[in-house]
Amino acid sequence: MTDLFRAAPHVRLHRGKTFVLKAGGGTIAKPASMRQFARQVAVVHALGARVVVVHGGGPQTDALQRLLGEEPRMVDGRRVTTATAMRALRMATAGELSGELVAALVAEGAPAIGVCGASAGLLVAKRRAPTRTSEGVVDFGEVGDIHSVDPRPLLALIDQGGIPVVCPPAGDGAGGFLNVNADLTAAALAVALGAAKLVMLTGAPGILSNPNDPASLLSALSLAELDSLEEAGALKGGMRVKSAAIRAALYGGVGRVHVVSGGDEHSLLQELYTNKGAGTLVTREPERAPEGAVEALEQVVLEPAPKGVAVS
Repeated sequence: MTDLFRAAPHVRLHRGKTFVLKAGGGTIAKPASMRQFARQVAVVHALGARVVVVHGGGPQTDALQRLLGEEPRMVDGRRVTTATAMRALRMATAGELSGELVAALVAEGAPAIGVCGASAGLLVAKRRAPTRTSEGVVDFGEVGDIHSVDPRPLLALIDQGGIPVVCPPAGDGAGGFLNVNADLTAAALAVALGAAKLVMLTGAPGILSNPNDPASLLSALSLAELDSLEEAGALKGGMRVKSAAIRAALYGGVGRVHVVSGGDEHSLLQELYTNKGAGTLVTREPERAPEGAVEALEQVVLEPAPKGVAVS
C-alpha cells in the first residue's frame, strides 16, 4: 500500500502524456518475456498514459535469414539488408512478432492494434547511399533513413483509446519497402507525436560506463555526458545506434529518454513510477529527475511537424 502512495504523484504527472515504448527483439523473444512486457504496458495504459509501442526483431530476423540460406551481416550495429534479409525481416516483424505481441497485449486487457511502418504513409524512408563505417564504405542494401513521419494514423488510434504496435519496415513512397532501424523509428515517432518520454527496453540494465560491467549502470546522463562516454569508447554496437536515437529524440523536443532492462519483471514500471528508477535517464541538460533512469546519444535530428516530419 505504501508503494501505491509513493507512485501516486507519478501517476498524476503521467496521466494524458504520450509515451513511446521501444522493445528490442530480445525483449520479446520468448513467450514469458513477451507476457512480462505486455503486462507492464497494460498497467501504464490503465494508469492513463497514451502509449505507442515500437518493436524490433533482430534475433528473429537473423534466424529466418539463416533458414533462407544467408548469413546475417551487421556493420556498426546496423543490418546490411539484402533481398533475402528484407524477406526475413518482413516475415519476422510484420508477419510474426507483431501479431504475437498484439495478442499478448490484448490478453492483458490492453487494446493493441498492429501497424506496419509502411501503413497509411506512416513512415517513408529514402534509400541510404553507401556509407563510411568502421569497415570502410558499405552499401547497406535495402536500408533507408526516415524521410517523413505522418503521425495522424497513430493519433486516430490513440485518441480512441488504442495502443498502436508499430514495426518496421517503412515504405519507400513508390510501393516498396526499406529496412529502418527500430530505435531511430521510435525516436522519429516520439518527436512527431510530441511524446513526453521515449523508453527503450534493451538487453542491458541501462547505459553502462563500462560495457563489460553490469554494475557500472549510470542512473542519469546529460547529452554532454553521453558524448563523453562515446568519445571514451564506452558505447558499442547497437548502443551507438541507440545513442543516435536518444539524441534525435531530445533535440526533436521529447522531454526525457529512458533506457532500461527488458528482462526484468518490473523495470518499466519502476522506471516510470518510482523516484529511484531502474535504468538510465537521459536529458538534454544535467538533471536528477524524479522518475529514474535511461540512455543517450549520436546522430540524426528530427523536426516535429503537425502532419509530417522531415528527417533528412
